[in-house]
Amino acid sequence: MRRVGERFVLVRELGSGGMSAVFLGRDEVLDRPVAVKILHPDLDDEETGALFRREGRTAARLSHPNIVQVYDAGEDLLDGRQVSYIVMEYAPGGDLKALMDRRGSLPEGMLSRVGADVAAALSHAHERGVVHRDVKPRNVLLDERGNPKLADFGIARALDTTQESRAGSYLGTAAYSSPEQLRGEKVTAKSDVYSLGATLYHAATGEPPFTGAPIEVANQQILKAPAPPRERGAYIGKGFETLILDCLAKDPDERPDAAHVNDKLFRRGVGVGASRPEPGGARKAAGAAGFSRAVGSAKAAGFSGVEAVRRKLESGSSRGVAGPPDETVSLPTRTFRAGSRQRTTVAVLVGAVLILLLAGAWAMLGPGARMTQSSNSNVGEQKQAAAPEREPEKRPAGQDSTDESAGDVAGGSESADDPGPAPPLEEAEQAVFQMYVDQSYQRVDATWTALSGRLQDEVGSSQQWAEQEDLYTFTYMDYVSTPVATASGSAARVAFEARLDHTWGSEVLSGTWVCVVEGGEWKLDRLEDERTMPA
Repeated sequence: MRRVGERFVLVRELGSGGMSAVFLGRDEVLDRPVAVKILHPDLDDEETGALFRREGRTAARLSHPNIVQVYDAGEDLLDGRQVSYIVMEYAPGGDLKALMDRRGSLPEGMLSRVGADVAAALSHAHERGVVHRDVKPRNVLLDERGNPKLADFGIARALDTTQESRAGSYLGTAAYSSPEQLRGEKVTAKSDVYSLGATLYHAATGEPPFTGAPIEVANQQILKAPAPPRERGAYIGKGFETLILDCLAKDPDERPDAAHVNDKLFRRGVGVGASRPEPGGARKAAGAAGFSRAVGSAKAAGFSGVEAVRRKLESGSSRGVAGPPDETVSLPTRTFRAGSRQRTTVAVLVGAVLILLLAGAWAMLGPGARMTQSSNSNVGEQKQAAAPEREPEKRPAGQDSTDESAGDVAGGSESADDPGPAPPLEEAEQAVFQMYVDQSYQRVDATWTALSGRLQDEVGSSQQWAEQEDLYTFTYMDYVSTPVATASGSAARVAFEARLDHTWGSEVLSGTWVCVVEGGEWKLDRLEDERTMPA
C-alpha cells in the first residue's frame, strides 16, 4: 500500500501535469478522502521544489469556501525516491473544463453562479496580497454539490512582485492570460480578472476568446479585441456579455475588480429564470444537449413539446449526448415530500375530529328534531357532490384507500375557491414535462410557478425549492418515458421517468406527480411513488 506522511494512503492517480501528479488519497486518521499532489521526482530540484512548497504555503494562508483547502505538506519516500507532496481537499465533481467538454456551453444561470463564486475566491486572495496568475477552467474544481473551488496556486505570487521566478520564463496559460502577463510586465489582481473573463467567455461560447498556436494566441491577446460572445452563439443576456468584455479590456485600469465582478454575477445569478426572454432557437444555443437533441428530429417533423419527445423515444434512437463522469457521488435527499405526507396525515386527523364533533351535535338534537326542506336538500347535494370521490371503482390500480384520502384532503384545499373546470389531461402532461425542462435550464422562477399553492407554502420559498431540487447543479435532462396522465377524481396523476444529469453525476427519476387545478391550470401538488437510481 503506497502512502506519504504516514497517514495518507494513495488510492489511484487522478491526473498528471508538467510539474506534478495528483492522487485520490485517504486520510487514515480522519477517515476522509483527500487529494495528494506529488512533485515529479525528476523535477524535484531546488528551484522547482521551492515553487512547489510555495504553493502549499500560499494556499494554506487562504481560507475561503471557494478555494481548495490545504491540509498538509511535506517530503517523504515513495517507491524508493524522495518526493515533495501537498495534501488538499478533494473535489469529486471534476473541473470546469471537463464539465464543458461533456456539456458544451453553459446557460447563464449556471455561469453566473460559477463566475460569482470564483470571483469571490479571487477577491479573498487579492485582499490578502495574493494574485493567482493562472485562472483557467482546469483550475476551477467542483465539489460534490457542484460548488466551484479555485485550485492550483502553484505560480501565485505576492501582488508587489515584479520579477518572474525564473529569468525570462513565462508562468501561466496563454489562452487565458492577460496582455500584460504575456508581455512580461507587472502582474496584478486585474490580471486575474482578465483570466476570469476569458474563462467565462469559454464557458459561454464553448471556446476561449482566441484560438491557434500558443504564439498566435498570445499575439491576439495583446493586439486583438475578442468577438462579442453572443455573436459566437452564447446564450446570455446583453448585460452579462458586457461584463465579460469589460473583464477582457486590454488596459488593466479599465477592468472591474474581482469584488465588483462577484457582485454583478451574484445579482444576475439570483435573477436568472423565466423572466429572461428566450429567442428562437435559444435552447440549442444554450447547449442543453439532452433535451434539444432528443426532440430535434421530431420537431422537424412538425411536433413539439411532449409529443415530440414521445415520438423521438418511440423511434428507438439513442440520447446522443456525452455520458456522465466516471464516478457519481451520493445523491441528495428530497425532503419536502416527506413533509407533504406529514401534512396530509395532520389534515386527515383534523377531518376526523370535525366528523366526531358533527356526530355529537346530531346526537344532541335527538331523533325528534326537525330539519327544514332546504337543509335536507343541502345535505343531499353535499352527499351527491362527495360521492364520486368515494366510489372505489374509480380508484386507479395500485392506489389504496389511504392514498385516496390523502389526495382528497390535499386536493380539496386548492379547489375550495371554485378552481373551475379541469383542463384537458394533455395540459397536465405538458405541465410536468415543462417543469423538468425548466429545471435543466435552472429557471427557478418558472419551476416555482409550476407548483401548487399548498406545495409552495410547504417548501417556503423559490430559493429553498432550488436547493431542495439541486437546480444549480443541473446540466441537462432526457425523458426515458414521457409524462402520461390519467384522471383521478378532480386531480390528474402524471407518471414519468427521466434521466437527470448534474455536475455531481446522473440519476434516473421516476414517479407520479399528482396535479390539481388552480386558476384554470394544472399545478404540481405532490410526487408519489418516487424512485431514484444512479444512471
